[in-house]
Amino acid sequence: MCNRIEEILYQELEIPEIVWEKADVAFSQIHMEEEKKQNSAKKGKLRSIFVIPKAAAVAIICCILGTTVGAMGMISLYRQRMENMREQEIEDLYQLANAGEANSLNRPYTPEEGARYQALVEEYEKSGRFPEKTITIIADAGEYSGQGVAVAADTRTIYLPQEPMSDEEILAIIDFNHKMTYSIYKKYQEWILAQGNWESRLVTMTDSEVDRIYLAYCASNSETGGGFSRELSQAESQRYEELDDQYENEGVYPEIELNIIKTVDEYAGCGVAFCEENSRYYIPDGALSDFEFLQIIDFDHKISYCFDRINYEIMIGLRESYPKAE
Repeated sequence: MCNRIEEILYQELEIPEIVWEKADVAFSQIHMEEEKKQNSAKKGKLRSIFVIPKAAAVAIICCILGTTVGAMGMISLYRQRMENMREQEIEDLYQLANAGEANSLNRPYTPEEGARYQALVEEYEKSGRFPEKTITIIADAGEYSGQGVAVAADTRTIYLPQEPMSDEEILAIIDFNHKMTYSIYKKYQEWILAQGNWESRLVTMTDSEVDRIYLAYCASNSETGGGFSRELSQAESQRYEELDDQYENEGVYPEIELNIIKTVDEYAGCGVAFCEENSRYYIPDGALSDFEFLQIIDFDHKISYCFDRINYEIMIGLRESYPKAE
């Protein structure tokens, strides 16, 4: 299943440059965080579930065409529409995504239709303007009557009438494209969850949990801080690597998360804590226990995951913007 998902995500399509510019903005934070962590003594290997290079961004934006999202209340309408999709509809659209190559058209949009498409995408996402009916799915080209819009299940070709399309017809295409993108995303999430590994644990994190870690790390001064409050011994460094491997490959996890503190003064000298003031792990003077190491390892993994997940959800329109401190 994973290989087929990758095939869908990596299809070569001609995407407008403005779309890639918006994608680059979203992905730049991930890359900057990767560089910081690779150069920081406190981090091990950077892990990512949502690593999306330029070609793979097709699955997110080829249908949405890079439009921005509006007010949070209206995003909820769009997000609610996606999240309220029936399991069978998600499965059908995912199977349809597997059935053919990238979406193509039986004729190009006219300039006027292209302009209306872009305007209606914005209304779809920002104002919750949805079509009254979903697009018609036909078995193949032979079933297309020449009326309305339809998608052929064998090739994923979208058939447009020769006369100018109505707003309702364009909205049906927009709705289909958004729902297919979300279905691929949803099935991939289900695939990760089914693996039963460390990535599966992170996928189950709530939005509030993701936001908390994201904000804690963003608030920290990682340029001048970082690392540990004292140097690890050689034995501790080796044990960190051993436990990191066990975390990823043997399912060894901490039962309790590490504490997040805002200032150095809050650290009481026992246990481990991440300090927002200087992006540093505060650890006791004595040797670290396996449990304390696992808390740090778990937090490291979650930092990477939270950044990736937020960027990904913004890209497909499930979030308006990055979390902001209240």
